[in-house]
Amino acid sequence: MDEDIVDAPDTLDSSFFSKVDMHDETFSMPDDVFESPPLSAAYFRTPVPTTDDAPITSGFCRREFVRPSPTLAGHPRRGKRIASQVKHFAFDRKKRLYGLGVVGNWLNRTYRRSISSTVQNQLEHIDSHRPYFTYWITFVHVLITLLAIGTYGIAPIGFAQHTTTELVLRNKGVYESVKYIQQENFWIGPSSIALIHLGAKFSPCIRRDAQIERLIQREHDLERESGCCIQNDNSGCVQTLQRVCSETLATFIKWPAYNAPEKDGQKRVSGAVCHQDPRTCEEPASITPHVWADDITKWPICTYQSKNNHTGFKHMDCEIKGRPCCIGTKGSCEITTREYCNFMHGYFHEEATLCSQVHCLDEVCGLLPFLNPEVPDQFYRLWLSLFLHAGVIHCLVSGIFQMTVLRDLEKLAGWLRISIIYILSGITGNLASALFLPYRAEVGPAGSQFGLLACLFVELFQSWQILAKPWKAFFKLFGIVLFLFMFGLLPWIDNIAHIFGFISGLLLSFAFLPYITFGTADKYRKRIVIIISLVVFIGLFASLVIWLYVHPINWTWIEYLTCIPFTNKFCEKYDIDHVLH
Repeated sequence: MDEDIVDAPDTLDSSFFSKVDMHDETFSMPDDVFESPPLSAAYFRTPVPTTDDAPITSGFCRREFVRPSPTLAGHPRRGKRIASQVKHFAFDRKKRLYGLGVVGNWLNRTYRRSISSTVQNQLEHIDSHRPYFTYWITFVHVLITLLAIGTYGIAPIGFAQHTTTELVLRNKGVYESVKYIQQENFWIGPSSIALIHLGAKFSPCIRRDAQIERLIQREHDLERESGCCIQNDNSGCVQTLQRVCSETLATFIKWPAYNAPEKDGQKRVSGAVCHQDPRTCEEPASITPHVWADDITKWPICTYQSKNNHTGFKHMDCEIKGRPCCIGTKGSCEITTREYCNFMHGYFHEEATLCSQVHCLDEVCGLLPFLNPEVPDQFYRLWLSLFLHAGVIHCLVSGIFQMTVLRDLEKLAGWLRISIIYILSGITGNLASALFLPYRAEVGPAGSQFGLLACLFVELFQSWQILAKPWKAFFKLFGIVLFLFMFGLLPWIDNIAHIFGFISGLLLSFAFLPYITFGTADKYRKRIVIIISLVVFIGLFASLVIWLYVHPINWTWIEYLTCIPFTNKFCEKYDIDHVLH
């Protein structure tokens, strides 16, 4: 491959990095010439013929490679040649030129004609590493993408919203026309709900969200006012509000007006509840000192009561038609039928009778259950989402980027340094995205990849003095990265993760990438830059953590960095109130 060729004619003289004299190099050439040259090579170098007693007076000339005629004996050699190319791609030890690399070759960078011997010596002694981390992370990405699609399937493909309409039996006992709206996925992969289950960056699963807590509290307040609506034709009953229960076709049972039990000598005012009553439940029994509170939103799930449909209480003897169902991605709950719940791709709770008895957000998030069901604590999503992709195309784009840019940078920096930059840039980008775009479920190593783009800038700055046209190289690279940031202004791309991943990658690259020095003053200056970069990165990371968990901030203007509203609906927000109600 081009990025692995060291002695390119437009960079350095052929003996620039050589640690042996020309005589030794000449005797090493026959192995490179006659043992399976690359299939893509049109030319290769070979020593000029000399006599045994004549000194070597010239270097190398070019000779056209003539492919041997195919024979039966040539087939094994052809297979051997292909195998050598795989080995060459994966395990080559060719030196990676500092300041150039694969991106430098793409942009036609060259070294200056005159470079001091001190700098040449540093360039010769820069280690060249094998890209183990690149192969590992790419393999993990492909494997997880295939497993995710195999488990959850593929969502409707496109850029808009997909609507499905069907007649479904709801809690009123009649069939209604119901719409299920699902965001399409143009990456050809699972739905957003499935991605959240797999570990996507989704702020409500990472920390307590004040807006979601207010909405859940509002649902509990409405549930306190609910009662049991019993159909007069004995077709069933459902827990609902009085304004929803028909006055002519059903009977609404609400305490204390209707046969209310007592607590501490006073009649209960919260209830009644269909198929649950403190007078009939045996486990857990409502006895001293564990008497159930006069607040149905604090009632436990009755795990056992005698199978008797003749208790004398209408709200207990009726056939229940609705149970709690967790719907959507924001922890919404509704008392409804199993049929409706399945159509809406929700989580039906056969064991419960009230929405306050289930924790829908825990169901939506999946993965490890919250330590406290009411407090989201899945902070590990900040790095787990780096291993996920939204679909096949998304994974393919990441794989191409990693097998070129990441692989090339790992040859320069080694697996440990590049993995630190890759993972920390991704986590920082996800932290910022979780803070400023809390209700968007995002996956993929976007922040990590823009951190790698920052590495290219740092390498350019560190090799500025040895490049022939550094300003030209800078503007070329700047134009590419600027285009990618402009592309991130589209509404379905998380540009916040791009921006903060790039900033963190820039700081980490100054601290961890290998560098060359141009004198004593330059050496100490670069050491100071390392310390300053680490301090600034720690400050940035700590600020994002504090803003996310301790003192949440709401900078609405920052949303314009990820999407510019050219039309009214171009940057439609993930409106949580609209989703829940």
